[in-house]
Amino acid sequence: MLVVFDLDGTLIDSTRALLESHKAAWKSVGLKSPPKEDILSLTGLPLIEIMQKLGPDQDPMALAEVYSQAYVRASRHECLFEGISDLLARPFRAAVATGKSQRVCGADRVVRQFGFENRFEVVLGGNSVSKPKPNPDLLFSIMKKTGTENIVMIGDTTYDLEMAHAAGVRGIGVSWGHHPPEILQKWAPVVNSVKELGEILGV
Repeated sequence: MLVVFDLDGTLIDSTRALLESHKAAWKSVGLKSPPKEDILSLTGLPLIEIMQKLGPDQDPMALAEVYSQAYVRASRHECLFEGISDLLARPFRAAVATGKSQRVCGADRVVRQFGFENRFEVVLGGNSVSKPKPNPDLLFSIMKKTGTENIVMIGDTTYDLEMAHAAGVRGIGVSWGHHPPEILQKWAPVVNSVKELGEILGV
């Protein structure tokens, strides 16, 4: 079995960094940042798509550029959720599928920052495929690269669990991220602690 993790809201607590970066982006166009709930409800989608949905009258590319620059500074606020280091220290196959880009404020930087360069067989950001979450392409790409279809997707948003469903693989939601557990439960079982996640995975 290969366990595929989302990053934001699943492995790392990045809420403060996300919100600070949005504040900087919207300030750059003279606007107040959208409500926290609106931002977090879209977290997991590609950044350009998030900006399009939050500000349909704005230039999403310009907003995304300011956001990315701000996130490099705000990333100092990122931290692993309690228990994640211990979980990842156990011997099981693992990969990452995230809506973050592969570069700058993205997936590769996070993995290096927390010392997980050699932990994951594959790390794919949202711009690694033509159709990111909630489409199944990230998981199909991971299947191809790792040679296995025996995958379970772990995520904190409906986009993660929709992706798992579309790819025909098992999904598990986590309650400590960006989408409420009652919404996640419509797609997959939800765990309430990292300890419970380890138990359900059998690792």
